Amino acid sequence: MKEKSLFSPIAITGLSMISAQGKSLRDSWGGITANGNALRSWSDDPSDNLGPLQVASCGDLPRPDDLPAVLWAGLARTQQLAALAADEALTSAGLPRRLGRTSEAMGLFLATTVCGMDKSEQFYRQYRENPERTDTRLMRRIQPYEVLAFVARRHRLTGPRLLFLSTCVGSAMAIGAACDAIRLGRVQMALAGGTEALCRLLLSGFNSLRLVAPNGCQPFDAQRRGITVGEGAALLVLEAPAHAKARGVQPIGYVRGFAATCDAHHITAPEPSGRWAAAAITSAVRESGLSPGDIGYINAHGTGTRDNDAMEARAISAAFGALGTPVPPMSSTKRLTGHTFAAAGAIEAAICLQTMATGVLPANAGLAQADASCNLPLVLEPRPARTSAVLSCNFAFGGNNTALVFSRQVAMDNGRPAKKGAPA
Repeated sequence: MKEKSLFSPIAITGLSMISAQGKSLRDSWGGITANGNALRSWSDDPSDNLGPLQVASCGDLPRPDDLPAVLWAGLARTQQLAALAADEALTSAGLPRRLGRTSEAMGLFLATTVCGMDKSEQFYRQYRENPERTDTRLMRRIQPYEVLAFVARRHRLTGPRLLFLSTCVGSAMAIGAACDAIRLGRVQMALAGGTEALCRLLLSGFNSLRLVAPNGCQPFDAQRRGITVGEGAALLVLEAPAHAKARGVQPIGYVRGFAATCDAHHITAPEPSGRWAAAAITSAVRESGLSPGDIGYINAHGTGTRDNDAMEARAISAAFGALGTPVPPMSSTKRLTGHTFAAAGAIEAAICLQTMATGVLPANAGLAQADASCNLPLVLEPRPARTSAVLSCNFAFGGNNTALVFSRQVAMDNGRPAKKGAPA
């Protein structure tokens, strides 16, 4: 049964993804669909107790030609990743990299967690060696607003700006908030997503909780041991559909539904029943106006920890049971990209959009033996599938849960794009 839509579709006209699989959307998607192993050791230093841990690093980042080498070197890695992602997203949307004062206002909705922690760690290393010769400017980059201000200044974005620090649901919430701003008429266009960089604090923190899988995560596997820490960035250019039409651009897809809940169960542990995660999923699907059977793929949060995967399996099963349709094919892609925390929602949104655009479902990489208690229709190998609507789930510390629904077109007919001549 098709639900009445409560969420006005928002056009996606630009898209980027920087990940351990590649420094562009095309390269990242190529690595993901090839099941490429992009994991590497944290360090080669034998004295480093974290060194052998496998992480998903983006490696050396190419400097954009408009940023001088001295400035580039002084930026936090989150800023560098955001710069590359913004360039690709704006270009793919047919927009200039610098909008300028003569252009209409574009909003910026961005998420991060570590901010400029890599620079503060550099400061600490200097301080330990010689307190009198430390570069105090390094500490400035730790401020969360630094990455937001940098992107806004560089691209001359004059619309509303919001920064989200809600960890693993951060960029999903940024996308949802950008859609709200467009629906309410506060802005016609927005750049939304997240950026996250590797740093020692993040890796050692999760390792101290015994939540890091030493050889890479195995989401939904019977022997799963924890997460793989990763880095990356993804940004979406969002527009009111009428605005995209007036610009003469063809949308990549549409945001059809968004929902967020918070159960406040525990500061780190997920609420075991998955009740509120399921509520986010059912709400997003119902607000989308799509029939639940239209959803052809789920990109799961699937971190690879025992508690999170078990909770998510219960939540998805309960949600689709309430929606009255079987759980569609699903996978977690975190073995391929690592867990990118605040950037995860945007990176996985890009994966969902590429799934629809290319007709390929990415695999639940790292799986050796599926956990029978999860009982999920996991995609074991990349495979072709015609998919017109998809769901992305993300969950975070503090009991925060989000769900995003995307479709290729606005009008749908029994899970397929509308017939020629039907209103779009």
